[in-house]
Amino acid sequence: MDYYLYKLRFDGAVHFGMADSATSLQSSSDHFCADTLFSALCHTAGTLWGGDGIEVLCEQADTGRLLLSDSMPWRSREGEDVYYLPKPCAISQTKQEVPAGLRKAIKRMAWIPVPEMADFQSSLEGHGLYCPSEEPFGVHEARTMAAVHEGDDTTPYQVGAYRFKPSCGLYILVGCVDETQAQRLEKLLHALGTGGIGGKVSAGYGAFSIENVILLNKPFDAQTQWLYDALTAKNPKHYLLLTTSLPADDELDNVLSGASYQITRRGGYVQSDTFSYTPQRKRTQYFLAAGAMLERPFAGALYSVAEAGAHPVYRYSKPMMLGVSF
Repeated sequence: MDYYLYKLRFDGAVHFGMADSATSLQSSSDHFCADTLFSALCHTAGTLWGGDGIEVLCEQADTGRLLLSDSMPWRSREGEDVYYLPKPCAISQTKQEVPAGLRKAIKRMAWIPVPEMADFQSSLEGHGLYCPSEEPFGVHEARTMAAVHEGDDTTPYQVGAYRFKPSCGLYILVGCVDETQAQRLEKLLHALGTGGIGGKVSAGYGAFSIENVILLNKPFDAQTQWLYDALTAKNPKHYLLLTTSLPADDELDNVLSGASYQITRRGGYVQSDTFSYTPQRKRTQYFLAAGAMLERPFAGALYSVAEAGAHPVYRYSKPMMLGVSF
């Protein structure tokens, strides 16, 4: 399989709803999950190529010929890009005295730069203390918008947004089986970037451009080499989950045995004008959050998450994982 890194730049604000929050409209995450990306790609494929385009995308995902990671942050430092990974749910192998301030910083930490993964591993093995950087990738914003109802007064409401610093953005990892498939996907991503991803795209949120595409099968520096080696590792000690996802029913017990993980809620509404005359909720599920540490890989599935509509609606749950030695 060929693995691609797509570096995305967001010039405006984004609204990535937090599915586990009761006030998801008033707040925004700093990244989007793979199921959100897949849903948006399907919508874009339908716009470009009709129902056949959606069927091709679903078939590729269902058979494992298309793999998507959650989005993850990047930061430009002194002209070089640094890519971040979700903090692993890893347990230290030794007991160390950790200052209270550092312990709190590590607890708050959500992302680890790829170049610092070796330092993080060393700290788990008792060789020194890992000191994370708490510099944010952007700022949270709250915007007041207005809902206009015919015959009624205008109703103001708050929308949470996130704005990346000029030196920061998001990237995704994608697995494709051949160059033709990769070219088709890149066309979808360009079209999606014009319309935007996440919530409130009609108000201009979530638009992005593809700033760089890297074929990780041809690594050119320490970061791309580390990522490619981890993506293709054979029989690693653990698997680091990069895709918020859920094993299929017949995989669940085996995968969770010996795993360290957090659970996150996935819900939302069907984003399709042709599915129903009224907004319909998707079936709520609880997924393993990216960052889970697993002893065994899993295949996952495309889950049917809506009923009584004009067409099927699927939630993406096919994982991408990194093999790690800790």
